Amino acid sequence: MRITNLIIAFSVSLICSRSVAQSEQVTKYRKFAVYAGAGPSYFFNNLIIEKNSVNSFNYAISARFMWEPQHSFVSLGFETGYNRLYTNNVSLPTNAHISNSIVPILFVVSMKFSKKVYANWSMGQGILYNKVDASGINGNFNAHNVSLADFSATVGYRFIQKERISYAAELKGYYSSSYANTTIAILFIVGFRL
Repeated sequence: MRITNLIIAFSVSLICSRSVAQSEQVTKYRKFAVYAGAGPSYFFNNLIIEKNSVNSFNYAISARFMWEPQHSFVSLGFETGYNRLYTNNVSLPTNAHISNSIVPILFVVSMKFSKKVYANWSMGQGILYNKVDASGINGNFNAHNVSLADFSATVGYRFIQKERISYAAELKGYYSSSYANTTIAILFIVGFRL
């Protein structure tokens, strides 16, 4: 009788330990994640010359690499992307197409308020690209400048979150201190846990 109870107890403990090990294996936490997305943006027009002919509606692209430790509501990472600030078509003194864009390189601090709502604060540098395609003049004019103090704030909502993939929508504000350029964008984000 004692041997039978011992065999039953051993079998039950073996089955329980096996099921716990399998459940831990299935829910392995992945602390690194990559997020990428794109969406429309609006440039707050601060130009003086040709202010009324500027196209302020453009697009923004964003990519983030994040370290998200388990049981923590704060995560850290890096962000880059491409923001088309504005475009302009000029006809005098010659026909020209002007586009102004910025590539941010930012350090990101992210905070989760719930499983679905989060906010990001980013700061760093940006590389500003100004491109002029002119007809009737020899060559095009391209210039770039480095903005040393750029800031970004984001509020996001994850509407689908699976074990490794998530989908979110973000409202992102971006400020570049070099020429006081400000944009706001609505981004649709796909996340993948590595």
